[in-house]
Amino acid sequence: MRTQKIDFPDRQTLCVFPGERAELAQAISELHLGGNFPVIVFIGGGIDEHEAEPTQRAIQTISKIAEDMNALVICGGTDMGVMAEIGQIRSQNQYKFPLVGITLEEMVTWPGGPHNANFLWLGKKRWQLEPHYSHFILVPGSDLGDESPWIVDAATILSKGHRSVTILINGDEVSRKDIELSLEKERPVIALSRTGRLADELSRQPNRNKLITVAPAHGEARIVEVVHAALLG
Repeated sequence: MRTQKIDFPDRQTLCVFPGERAELAQAISELHLGGNFPVIVFIGGGIDEHEAEPTQRAIQTISKIAEDMNALVICGGTDMGVMAEIGQIRSQNQYKFPLVGITLEEMVTWPGGPHNANFLWLGKKRWQLEPHYSHFILVPGSDLGDESPWIVDAATILSKGHRSVTILINGDEVSRKDIELSLEKERPVIALSRTGRLADELSRQPNRNKLITVAPAHGEARIVEVVHAALLG
């Protein structure tokens, strides 16, 4: 397993590259995070242009909760959609909560990083890492969703002694896999409605899993309430 410091324009970020999930605990220790945290697993996809305003407000709220609670946030880490938005909000507000990006090494690049796209889905270019994350864990895999078990396991390791929660904004089939794995770990899930796709689908299901709570993306007080309930009991 190797480690590397990535030089972004205004910061240097530590990145680890575990080769198998058995190395995940060691990889996390290499990040020198210094303690255990309540953990927010933040999942989702693009930002629907018709739902952009409530979505961005919700991400602002989640970021402030993480800062106020000294929580650690795990997200996908690429410079797109909700993953980019939370990194930018963290930077704009000068928040200090750890923001750990976990994604597939074969699908991303960074300043001075790889550009070969032979293994990429449909031959697309590699995605850029979002430059305002505090740490990255780049994992093996060539299909979208291969990172999901790593994210779920990392949340378990990092939240030892604390609680954790998964929060969904928008979302696709990869997000559905993330949720299924979270529920297998009995990790509560909060779906923020009015953000599109999977989150809205879950909000309309009358018989959804009892561990899934729905809150409106525009309801700051309600989001704070349900996240605190999940992380503080």
